Amino acid sequence: MDVLPLHRRTGFVAFLGLIFASSIYYWALRASFDTFVPRSLLSDGILILGLFSVTILFLFIANLLFWIGEPQKTIAAFIRLFILGAWIPFNAYLLLGLGSPIARTVLTHLDLGLLVLLLMVSLTAQFVMPVREKRDRLAVIRRLLGFMVGERGPVTFIRNGEVREAHGERMRRAPGVFLIDHASAAVLRTDIQFTRPVGPGVTFSNRGEWRAESIDLRRQVRSTKGFTPPTGEPAKLDKVNSLAITRDGIPVSTDLNVTFMLDPGHGSIPREGRDASLPPYEFNKRAAEKAVYGHAYSEFEDLPWTELPLRLVIDLWREMVKEQTLLELIGQEKTDVLPLLELKKQIQNRLTSPTVETREQNGRRRLEPSREYDVLLSRGIRVLNVGGITSLYLPDDVHKERMLRWQEAWAGGVQEALAEAKEEAKQARHRGEAEAYLTLVRELTSELRQQIAKGSALNIRDTLKSIVDDAIRICSQPGLVADRANLVIHLNEMMDELSALDENCQELDRRGEG
Repeated sequence: MDVLPLHRRTGFVAFLGLIFASSIYYWALRASFDTFVPRSLLSDGILILGLFSVTILFLFIANLLFWIGEPQKTIAAFIRLFILGAWIPFNAYLLLGLGSPIARTVLTHLDLGLLVLLLMVSLTAQFVMPVREKRDRLAVIRRLLGFMVGERGPVTFIRNGEVREAHGERMRRAPGVFLIDHASAAVLRTDIQFTRPVGPGVTFSNRGEWRAESIDLRRQVRSTKGFTPPTGEPAKLDKVNSLAITRDGIPVSTDLNVTFMLDPGHGSIPREGRDASLPPYEFNKRAAEKAVYGHAYSEFEDLPWTELPLRLVIDLWREMVKEQTLLELIGQEKTDVLPLLELKKQIQNRLTSPTVETREQNGRRRLEPSREYDVLLSRGIRVLNVGGITSLYLPDDVHKERMLRWQEAWAGGVQEALAEAKEEAKQARHRGEAEAYLTLVRELTSELRQQIAKGSALNIRDTLKSIVDDAIRICSQPGLVADRANLVIHLNEMMDELSALDENCQELDRRGEG
């Protein structure tokens, strides 16, 4: 709240206007009447001043005796009451002919001016605020007239749950007005008790009534960021954090967030602007009362309703983590579901369902009331979603140890995979060589097999010449053999040598000598 400068204060502006108007009025009267002041006017002034002084003295003494708590406000209130209450007898005194003509003229002009002022204020006051009902119009007129005589109540605008008001508005106890947008609400109170919740629109406060707390009707999100848990000496941590201890004594942390809103009062999906013919947000008076009335107070803090859902999520997170080991949390146990995802579902179920499923020692399942849901219901809160809990933050030494074990496990798996790959490659190579040998034999004996198929009986020489001839044919094909030219020459030489032998591959000269 900003402090208004002096030139923008309504009291200062009204005071300057009164001085200016009085100066012009005094100048006009002085020009119209004789400057001589009759003795009757002087006597009237002395009488009025004396009565006023006696009344002020009496009120000051009464204030010291009965209203010592706030003397300045009490004195100002009694002065206003005295001026308003003395106006009627002064009119009767002067208008009945007991006063001077000048005093009667001044008083007549003031009465007419005040009457016109009241009529104009009553007319324009109905357009100051967006009101339609007759009762609301009268309330606006009442508060504007009270503002003119110094009876200032709180004038507050609440937008999106945030209060916008001038400096010192909250301390005023006169009848005031609250202008609340469609996404906000408020709860009013007096100095001794809460009075009523008020929703969107224009609300007129009664005397002594002031704003206890404003409420945001939109959905809200509260979160806490995960961190690396400290080891060794305890470190200074924020009061709201996600630090938890597993069953085997390992500190862990995670990201947590929760989405919630003021309970709309029904079990279906909140409206939130889905119906264009209705206000965008639903206002449940009972839920607003519970949210503001049920503050949790401790020795060092006041816990508002907007902080309760995140505290419950943190408590449930710690409660569930301490029942599991680190290996169970990170999912190294052979399970069908992700442990963190299952834990997140359990937390959300505890916050959004009136009953939860639990297991007894004998393994039987049973339903029991959710304590967390009952706490939220008693505070007028509905949780919409629980987020986060996607990864764990571990201490540095534990993280290094886990990484080392993971690398070892990964390296062992890689070595096994490499050994299997080598064995498979060896077997594939053997299979390839065997297939290549078989293909080569088929190609080298293709002509021989054709001759046999025709029924020809070949001798040893012709058999070898058929095989060598097929070899020359294969080597003559480009791209099959690296040094095919030399190989073809050698094969042709072999062919010539076979031609010089007999049918049993014996040299002809030796056979002739024998």
